[in-house]
Parts: sequence; structure tokens; C-alpha cells
Amino acid sequence: MFTLNQSYEEILSEEPVGRAVGNLFPSCWMQRITPPHAQDAMCYIAETVRLESGIPFPAEGFVESANLLMETYEKQRFCFVPLWKKQPGGWIPRADLNSEEGVYLFTGNPGVDNYAFAHTFGKGSVPPYESNAVSDEKRKKTLMRPAVVICPGGYHMLSSYSEGIQLAQRMERDGGYKAFILNYRMLPDLYPLPQMDLAMAVMHIRLHAAEYGIDPEKVIVLGASAGGHLCASEAFLHDCLKKEVLSLLTGKRREEYQKISARPDGVGLLYPVISFLTEYHEGSYLNLTGGREELRDKLSVEFHISGDYPPTYAFANADDGCVPASNTIRLDKALEKAGVLHLCEIFPSGDHGIGLGYTLSCRKWSENMLAFFENI
Repeated sequence: MFTLNQSYEEILSEEPVGRAVGNLFPSCWMQRITPPHAQDAMCYIAETVRLESGIPFPAEGFVESANLLMETYEKQRFCFVPLWKKQPGGWIPRADLNSEEGVYLFTGNPGVDNYAFAHTFGKGSVPPYESNAVSDEKRKKTLMRPAVVICPGGYHMLSSYSEGIQLAQRMERDGGYKAFILNYRMLPDLYPLPQMDLAMAVMHIRLHAAEYGIDPEKVIVLGASAGGHLCASEAFLHDCLKKEVLSLLTGKRREEYQKISARPDGVGLLYPVISFLTEYHEGSYLNLTGGREELRDKLSVEFHISGDYPPTYAFANADDGCVPASNTIRLDKALEKAGVLHLCEIFPSGDHGIGLGYTLSCRKWSENMLAFFENI
């Protein structure tokens, strides 16, 4: 296992870390480590290198991601499950493979350790308070667990560690879920391809529910920022997205998926992009639509909430300087008007892209979300 005492260069030299760790840890973060620092120990890099936002380089997250990848490579505790194109057993995709071949679910291998996220969690995902939202009995279930498909923030890059790995650890360990992290297509691929990837993920999990030990009627989607928009939009577009998916399948595979619903049973959102019309995030709009004006209304979630929209939890921070909290407020009003069971929270501070946010005013958002879905 890698440690913080090893150098960045030493860790990257191991197969398959150098070519694949970007699947679990954002490659754009790794670009902050310039050649003069490549031979430094990770503990030193944590003290001297900063991300573009100014925060220290998350060295523990990098080391943890490299170790999870080695667990996948050497012990097959985790697996990359391709959704569109069949790949050989033990397949580990090259990082940043932004194409149909690179659409996959990262999850605990049901043949080795079906709840590997719960068994290999990092300390950064452990809440600084006792988590009581879900009973011990439900946490320890091995069959008919709920499932969660996690969509890290994206449309131009995926925040695959803080909005992927850590959320998966929290959901499995403290919520009793079977967690899947979705690697979906991004720019230059445009709508509807990312939404189709999520629809395909939901259907795949339901089709293989027995293999994964999950309840096919308890599949929720959980997304951050642009990944939140992906989840929120797929939840009302699921029927037409399923048709798009089926149009690309043939033979027995098409027949199997024909019987499966792409509608999630719940939607969880972290500081989500909701609107493309009012106080919206310009980057998400352009990265998803390519600037097509006709998609502004179609993909503004607040205008498409009806009574059959899934139960929804969402939170945002009032001082969010990237995606205005008004997005979540408008979602709250639309859900209330449609009579959809929901809980939308606005916390005083924390800004954007903070994942579990344990040091901030939103520190209990994940506990509140677990309790919300537990009680519906």
C-alpha cells in the first residue's frame, strides 16, 4: 500500500497507477504537481503545493485513490463495469477516456467484496459526529440493499474523489447502500449523451439487481453541481432517454432493457445546477448544450417538475459563488407546487464544490439526506 512518505513519481511509476489513477482522482489536480515536485514525498507536497482554488493539494486523497486502484488491479476488490461496450474481465480504463468506451460504473466487485467502499474507507469520509440516520441492522444487510448512483460534478471534468469516492464510502458505510460511481461523457460530447449514460446506469443496476444484492425499487441518484443537473434532469427525461438508449441496443440486450425503467426512485443533489435561464451557471450550460438556445427551457429542471417526480433532497450554500443558491430555492418551490416529497436546505456558508463539507455550516447535509431517504 502506498503512503504519504512515498514520492509522487514513485507512486505513478506503478502499473496501472500512472495511466489510470485519473479515473479516481481528478487529473487537473495532478497537473498542479510540476516537475520540481515530482520527486517530493506526498506529505511534503501537501504542505507546498496548492490547487487553483488555493487549498492545499489533497495528498491523502491522491494516495487513497492510488491504493483503491491497486486493490482493483491486484485483488479485484473493485471493478470498472462498462455500460455501452463489452470489455474484458479485470478491465481498467485509461484515465480521461471521454468516449463511449469510457462510460463505466466503479463499484465493489460483487464476486470479491460487494461493499468494498465500506471496507476500505478513508478517514476524510468519516463524519465528526455519530451517524444515526440509518439503523445498524439496515447498514449490515447484505441483500436487498438500496443502491445509489453517484454523479460527480462534471460536464467538463469530474470531481471524482471528493464528489465520488468519499460520497460512496459514506453511503455504503453509514447508509447501508450499494454504491456505484458513474463516469459519464462530457464536453465535447453534448446532451443527450451524459443523460443517456445515467439512464443506462440506472437500468443496468436494476437488470443486475440480484448479482449486486440490491433492491431494484430503491435506486437513487446522487449528483454534485453539474452532476446534480445530470441527476435532476434525467429524473424527468427518463422515458425519452430510455427510448434513445434502446435505439442503440440490439438483440437480446435490447429485449432485456426494454422491460427496465430508467426512472430513479430518489434524487439527491449537492449545490446543483438547476436552471439555464435565471442565475444559471454559464459553463454548465455551454458544456452540456454547446450553446443551443432551444435547450435552455428544455433542460431547466424547475419547469418540468410534476407530481410523479421522485422524492428529492437538495442543499446549497448561501454564499456559493459558482452556482447561485437560488437554483436550489427555485427547485424547492417547484417541488412544493407539484406536491413532491422533498427536503431542500440552504446553509449559511461553504461556497461550492465542498463534497461532504464536514468543517462547514453544511456539515450535517449528508446525515439529513440519509434520514430523508430512510423515512420516505
